[in-house]
Amino acid sequence: MKIYEFCPFFNENRIADIKIRENDRWIDELHVVEANKTFSYLDKPRNFNSNYLGSKVIHHPFYADDLFREPVKHQLYFDVTTCGADHFDRWYWRLLSYNSAFHNEACQRNRSTSILRDRVEDDDVIILADFDEIIDSRMADRIVSEVKKHQIITIKMHYSVFFLNLFCQSNHGAPHWSYRVFAMTGRYFKSMPFSSDYLRKKGIAEALYHDIYCLEEPAGFHHSWLEYQKTALPKLQAFAANVEDKSILNADYIDQCLNDKKLYYIDTELYVDNSKSFLSSLQEVETNDLWYE
Repeated sequence: MKIYEFCPFFNENRIADIKIRENDRWIDELHVVEANKTFSYLDKPRNFNSNYLGSKVIHHPFYADDLFREPVKHQLYFDVTTCGADHFDRWYWRLLSYNSAFHNEACQRNRSTSILRDRVEDDDVIILADFDEIIDSRMADRIVSEVKKHQIITIKMHYSVFFLNLFCQSNHGAPHWSYRVFAMTGRYFKSMPFSSDYLRKKGIAEALYHDIYCLEEPAGFHHSWLEYQKTALPKLQAFAANVEDKSILNADYIDQCLNDKKLYYIDTELYVDNSKSFLSSLQEVETNDLWYE
């Protein structure tokens, strides 16, 4: 049995350092997919740090010029109040048809199928996640056991933004950042009749509660926007084609969120918590500038 994780990548090298060290304790291969375009169809350089590459970290750059779509004048925008479980399929396929940024994100995330399908065996474990979603290696045995029992599972995560210890009170969609990260057998992965992006979006829409088992206790951390001075604004701009309110695409908006301790785009309060059992890998990297004081 081997354990594979698949993640799309944009510019999160600081979080990559933490994730790769945490994964090294239990993941056999981390597959990193990086496009040469942002989701808004702007050119981007290869950002992934080549120093991380090795037998356990495989980088898959790809040219998205013919796969991604350029933004058009009239876009259908993501609305957290309407993207629920009711009529999910109609909402999802219309969004991909009429919003270029979501279409492009789906193209990048769905590369896992072509990269991994011929590589994995039925009894392997496949993890589908984003780069800033890090499973706690201390939960490895539990996760593998539950995957073998259920074929596919999801997990809850502690959700922090901007700093390792600045947490969100809530998030849009399924709570506790659940139904975004999935672990499954190779057999399930190869037989899925839908894409990995469809699976993730349907989970966020709270439409999989009765179909996929979720661990009761949190099993990792979603550390979003770490080193935000370098990463947050480029990531916002990369998704500009998806955002109807362009006023949030600037550094002042990020500073306002921090000053008010509120993540405005999902309307949630932020709070400091230094008492959680943080990832073991944090002991191996320099994190002094990543704690909110």
